[in-house]
Amino acid sequence: MDHTQPDVALQNEDELFVPDRTAAQEERTLTIEGEVIYPGTYDFAENMSVEDLILQAGGLKDAASLVKVDVARRQRDKSAVTSSNNVAEMFSFKIKDGFTIDGEKEFVLEPFDEVYVRRSPDYIEQQHVMVQGEVAFPGTYTITKKGMRLSEIIQMCGGVLPEGYAKGARLERKLTEAEKIRQRQLLRMSTQGDSLDIDKLEMSDIRFVGIYLDKAIANPGSEWDLVVQEGDRLIVPLFNNTVSVQGEVMYPNTVGFKKSEKLKYYINQSGGFSLKAKKDRVFAIHMNGTVTRVKSAKDIEPGCEILVPRKREKQKLSITQILSLGMTFVTLGSVIVSVLK
Repeated sequence: MDHTQPDVALQNEDELFVPDRTAAQEERTLTIEGEVIYPGTYDFAENMSVEDLILQAGGLKDAASLVKVDVARRQRDKSAVTSSNNVAEMFSFKIKDGFTIDGEKEFVLEPFDEVYVRRSPDYIEQQHVMVQGEVAFPGTYTITKKGMRLSEIIQMCGGVLPEGYAKGARLERKLTEAEKIRQRQLLRMSTQGDSLDIDKLEMSDIRFVGIYLDKAIANPGSEWDLVVQEGDRLIVPLFNNTVSVQGEVMYPNTVGFKKSEKLKYYINQSGGFSLKAKKDRVFAIHMNGTVTRVKSAKDIEPGCEILVPRKREKQKLSITQILSLGMTFVTLGSVIVSVLK
């Protein structure tokens, strides 16, 4: 245009493209993460402050910390001739009066800065425990402090009623995502080689925690007095004076509990062991979620379920396997004879 360079003669079908300044530059952005309404990536603007970016991201969440906002700035030195150990520069600020940044005056964001609004370490949303059954005031209760225990929850709900069976109380707990993944991995390992598709199974998100509520109430703060967690469900049942017998017995049955009676009594009440019963591995599932091997009368309690497992079946060889094994022995015999010769 100023005639300092040779001009170019245009030809038919030529295209002339004149970019604007924005298109000629690298796309410049800012990133904000953490406790803001709309975290993400935003376009950079000249003279933009941290307050401007927080407002553009919808403002602070209720959990946002007012004493910790960090800005990470990429390291750039176009005149450097060697590599530096520093890979980023960090700035930290406090927030006061809503959005005003208390720190360096007139701090201006640069392209590709990353802003992190931290979560307050003392911000905890309400967590709840459900109590059901034979207590004075069943319902939902809020965990008021870290490390709250079973005895404290029972105290909050007015205690166990006279007809309640504290020894048989059970605790149901929700599985975390990490625990669900671990459960699937263990199941996949235990069924390796089977045709079962683990990923299509609907697995329960509840697990039972074996507790001794009667001992927890009698000994607050002891090893029996477990710490409760968000989503726990504590169930205090009525006294149940029956025993259920299931598994490899002739007639699965539910019979009345008799103190001091041994396993033989309950097995006889169910017609005796079946031919496939594994008699030395009988166990009992108690109302409180604990499981014990039945070795004596004290291992059987009111409301428990006695389970008699089945013997492991011996896998019989198929015709093909028998023929293959026979051919192996014939070949081995031929080799031995040839060696002896």
